[in-house]
Amino acid sequence: MFKKIFQVILIIFFLAIFAYFKKDDFINNYKENQVYKTEIINLEKRLENFELSNIKKIKNIDFYYTPYKNLIDKMLSKIANAKDRIYIEMYMFTENKRFPNALVKAKNRWVEIKVILEKNPYKAPNINNKIFKFLQKNNIEVVWSKTSNYSLNHTKLFIIDDEIIISTWNLTYSTFAFNRDFFVFIFDKEIKNKLIELFLSDFIWRKKVVYHPNLVISPEYSKQKFKKIFLSANKSLKMYFQYLEEKELEQILISKAKQIRIQIVVSRNFYDNNKEKIDFLRTKNIEIYPLSKFKMHAKAILVDNNYLFIWSENFSSYSLTKNREVWIITKNSEVIQKFLEIFKKDAN
Repeated sequence: MFKKIFQVILIIFFLAIFAYFKKDDFINNYKENQVYKTEIINLEKRLENFELSNIKKIKNIDFYYTPYKNLIDKMLSKIANAKDRIYIEMYMFTENKRFPNALVKAKNRWVEIKVILEKNPYKAPNINNKIFKFLQKNNIEVVWSKTSNYSLNHTKLFIIDDEIIISTWNLTYSTFAFNRDFFVFIFDKEIKNKLIELFLSDFIWRKKVVYHPNLVISPEYSKQKFKKIFLSANKSLKMYFQYLEEKELEQILISKAKQIRIQIVVSRNFYDNNKEKIDFLRTKNIEIYPLSKFKMHAKAILVDNNYLFIWSENFSSYSLTKNREVWIITKNSEVIQKFLEIFKKDAN
């Protein structure tokens, strides 16, 4: 009996010691959670008032698509010329020679480098381990994303000095050589500051709501903006998605197809393995085109030929409500014209 009492007292003693030394962490976590709840409340008010007319024109923006091997050299040149910072938030990083070595050289020039990687990509749980160890070995700050904040970090984001690169790509050789992927290169101070704020919060595992009319961030609010995008279309929707697996948004598309023209480029694999769904959507006047020439990995929506959305997000509930994803919205006419040219080829 005395032995059991002693064990209980010992457990209580160690718990008290643990609580004493960890009390500041508990207090800080509580405060952060309260701040996050307040941010979510404020976010809901902003989303209620969101309209596509809120989108500003991004003056300095370039659009690229792959396959385009020379784009690797363009990216490497930007890393080689970086002076202050290189921030990378990436789902898969397996381009294991040129990019890692370029980062080491930048580190040796005293450029601040931080990298966030997904530890368990879907069906490839160890794929980022090699680059993670390489970066650690070369004293480059790298962390795994925090699964309690979002399920998968599916983001594809570069911040190099004052330039932002948002894309549908992963940092893999196949992106540049075989995939249909989209890239946007942006200089915009407001958007850059917002994305730095998001990145640094993710880097230290702090939950944070970051809002800007030209951005969409998942999991906090992408589904709400997705709905508004579809419902706001008056003439047309032109879309790229690997697959279509979100029933609520499908129903919105079916309803909108009675009023506007909807065209969707999908992967050949999805097209061949979902004939019943494809046939059903076609009966609802939704045009579906399989991309056969390249591996289809792009994600994009063009609304009324006026507003272009480029991001990392798939057409699925998981991407919309559980993953970390980042979108950019632009109404730059030159970028949209380039997009239209490639869409017409892919939807042929």
